[in-house]
Amino acid sequence: MRMHFPFLLLCGTLMSCSVLPERVPTDLYQLPPSTLTTTTTIPVLSGLRIATPATADSLGGTRILAMVGNNSFQAYPDARWAAPVPQLWRDWLLDAFWRDGRVSELSASTDGLQANVELSGMLRALHNEYVGGRGVAVIQYDARLVNTATRQIISSRRFEAREPVAGTSAAQLVTALGIAANRVATEVIAWTVAEN
Repeated sequence: MRMHFPFLLLCGTLMSCSVLPERVPTDLYQLPPSTLTTTTTIPVLSGLRIATPATADSLGGTRILAMVGNNSFQAYPDARWAAPVPQLWRDWLLDAFWRDGRVSELSASTDGLQANVELSGMLRALHNEYVGGRGVAVIQYDARLVNTATRQIISSRRFEAREPVAGTSAAQLVTALGIAANRVATEVIAWTVAEN
């Protein structure tokens, strides 16, 4: 037993120490809820399905991104979106339509439900850009309305909003993106109603 004691002591010491670095907690963010409301109590359009938008690979994950001077992306450390960006945008836009109230019978593409019209498109930006050394939250959404029965495009349009970021933290960027998202949603909803 005495011969094995140094070996057992060494094993116990090694087991109590971890060679892996301690994991840094990650903050999870979602866009602030839409503040849209309407005075219209009767919906003017029904049967809208909102599809998950296509995105570039850089926007397909959960990282919160900033575009730096050489047109490359850097991720905010220790901060992520609560869901992949395309899903995050679809769900946020769906909630904005519900809050606005002018469109009824709303669904997401993942629900597998029938709808008269589908809102789909490509999300080209949902990130921070540095312009003259200052952060600007950017959302760019190329939207299209499609007749689900004929698969014909009813209308298509690009929507974009920019909002200055008050500082350099991920939380401040998320706040600015929420303001920009409200502006985009206001235009997208009005356009959707007008085109149907």
